[in-house]
Amino acid sequence: MKLFLALLCMLGGAFAWGQVGVVSVTDEDKHATKEDFYHTFEYQIQPLGKNTGWKKCQATRIGKRWFATAAHCVLTCAQKGCNIYMDLLDEDYTALAMVKSTPQKPAVFIHPDYKIEIPALDDFALIRLDLNRASYSYVHRVPNIKPGEPVSKQTFDRFLNKNRRAASKLRRVLSGDLPPILSFDDDTYQLDRKLSVISIFDGVRDIKPNPYLAYYVKDLGFGYTKNFGIRNGMSGSGVMSNTGELVGIVSANLYVNTQEVNPKTGKPKNVAYDFFLFSAFNKPMRAFMEKVMGSDYYQLDFKDAYPQFIRKGKRGDHTVIRGIVKQIRQDAAKQKKK
Repeated sequence: MKLFLALLCMLGGAFAWGQVGVVSVTDEDKHATKEDFYHTFEYQIQPLGKNTGWKKCQATRIGKRWFATAAHCVLTCAQKGCNIYMDLLDEDYTALAMVKSTPQKPAVFIHPDYKIEIPALDDFALIRLDLNRASYSYVHRVPNIKPGEPVSKQTFDRFLNKNRRAASKLRRVLSGDLPPILSFDDDTYQLDRKLSVISIFDGVRDIKPNPYLAYYVKDLGFGYTKNFGIRNGMSGSGVMSNTGELVGIVSANLYVNTQEVNPKTGKPKNVAYDFFLFSAFNKPMRAFMEKVMGSDYYQLDFKDAYPQFIRKGKRGDHTVIRGIVKQIRQDAAKQKKK
């Protein structure tokens, strides 16, 4: 297979990488509405000392004071410092939980093996943010103003008093009701769940269901499926199963044009592949989480992927994506030597 073009897009604000997967399961869909994604949020990143250069991504709350996101979203933040504004409501008025991270006093923690030039592998970060102790600001959503037009707490409280649905949403967000996490061991699996991701832009939520088969591939170190409409700005969102488990974190789209030989005619033909890649909670990731989170790690609710979340005896053919990823990693290694 001759590789002509590989385009990788990081799905976070100023960058761009990509995303989620499917099978069928006989259980009912217990995680299928916008309200079921109460643990996933849009957030804005503001570089320290600047009022411009805002960048948005998404994050999933996994612990009382911890959010999971994609490393490429917050890499510059970890290196140079930033303010992060976690947007808690998909309403016209919202509460922003703010945390400041600096290299000296970090609130952002990047997986130590993450390399920006290698798609999806170890593309994982933690944000330490306790919603019950955070500093808050309140805004009214206004087009082209990030993260919104500031309003007083009194104005925000009046909005909640008039809008019971919004008040109920906020109570659930602050309740600490968190999703279980799917834990992968050292094997390759076809997942036996329908997966979905929620898209959040300026407070508007939209569920993206995936109709395709999804896999976790041991030697690649991440999960993947065909791309199904995930776009720039959704990095860090939780990849959720239809039964409510957090399967992974949105990382990258991998679009590739290749030329292959038609077995019938013997002539070359152009073939395009569009993959979605997501970080999975494998052993290296869990070890990183344990080191950073300390005792909080042992309060997380992990469920083993094997045997109840995989399609037994089904591993799939990953020749194409293995070949593409191998070449990308080799090219990255050559560039590093220069």
